Amino acid sequence: MDTKPRQGQAFVELIIGIVVIVMILAGGIQFFYVSNAHRSLTTTVRGAVGEQALIGSGTIETPEYVFTWDDGADDIRHTDDDTPITGPPQTLTTIADRSVTNSADWDLLDPLSRDAPMRMMHEPSEPTTELALIKSSTLPVTVDVDPAVRTFIFDLPTVTVRHTVWMPLLGGLY
Repeated sequence: MDTKPRQGQAFVELIIGIVVIVMILAGGIQFFYVSNAHRSLTTTVRGAVGEQALIGSGTIETPEYVFTWDDGADDIRHTDDDTPITGPPQTLTTIADRSVTNSADWDLLDPLSRDAPMRMMHEPSEPTTELALIKSSTLPVTVDVDPAVRTFIFDLPTVTVRHTVWMPLLGGLY
């Protein structure tokens, strides 16, 4: 019985198995590095904006309402070249009207509305301005991509991590 072809097959399977294990380990290590950078940024930004929110020293901003995203030049969603398509903020009425077929359907509830939330829904206030939000962000941090990840998964030298936090003005309350 000739065992030479089977020995060659076993060797090829071993090499393929080693490559797969190296790819999984390298991807896991890379994920750890990027996650650690994100965690560090989150801690820094939340600490800074939290301190501003507690003592009331932050600048109150109104975030832009994002309708959707432009996929950018690469036509791939959720990549660095995507840009938000923004518009005017939505009022509570606009948001609530999307939950019914006809906005006049809310008129059926008017006789029953003795509570503040139903009356607030028809006021022209914007939810984002009512919260008195303070924004804080950091400069982007770049994480080097492991050579094994560059070889087997994607060929980028670095990954950019950035973080923005919005927190309501607490005015001494926590």
